[in-house]
Amino acid sequence: MNVPSLKKNKQAISQEEITRQKREKTAQDWIPVADINRSIIYRKDTILVSMIRIWPQNLELLSDTEQKNKVEALAEQLNGENKAMQFFCIGRPVDLNNYLDWLQDKARIEQDFTRRKLLKKFIKQASLTASSGETMERRFYLILASTVDKNAEIELGNRTTELRDKLGRAGLSVDVCNDDELLAVLALFANPVQASFERNELELSLAPLLDV
Repeated sequence: MNVPSLKKNKQAISQEEITRQKREKTAQDWIPVADINRSIIYRKDTILVSMIRIWPQNLELLSDTEQKNKVEALAEQLNGENKAMQFFCIGRPVDLNNYLDWLQDKARIEQDFTRRKLLKKFIKQASLTASSGETMERRFYLILASTVDKNAEIELGNRTTELRDKLGRAGLSVDVCNDDELLAVLALFANPVQASFERNELELSLAPLLDV
């Protein structure tokens, strides 16, 4: 009795098809980031990255003496830094959705005809500004990097905290970027227009269990 073969016939793949499949990469393959955890970006080339966000300040409101003191204080705090760091600035369209919602709520409950008319004009102007994408905000970051080593994570975390404290003593408003903020920076760098309308948050989830 002939027993049918259980092996499936494999379709031969040409060398051109193999080359084409190698060239096709998913978005995850193109992104040089392996993971984000505990305020650190783990790159695929074994480099660890942390970021400090520097909030902008309007120096034009200060006198010449105050501006000079600000610069000297910053130079004094960074005088002992001998490791590399990068200053990163990127533009981001301003999200006016919350402002528009607030105006619409005010116009909805406003009883005075003149005030309601002015609020509608503000809503129209804000809507045109939001849709044009012309209103930009500048975000400033300080990037620190380290190669993977035995204590690289601890050393990078300590250096980031120390540098944050130094910038704070210089009179700057700074924050160490957490996981969600790092994800937002990556999304902003990859797609700055869409990133202004999205909320990038890392959430832990469990795989669903199916009863069989």
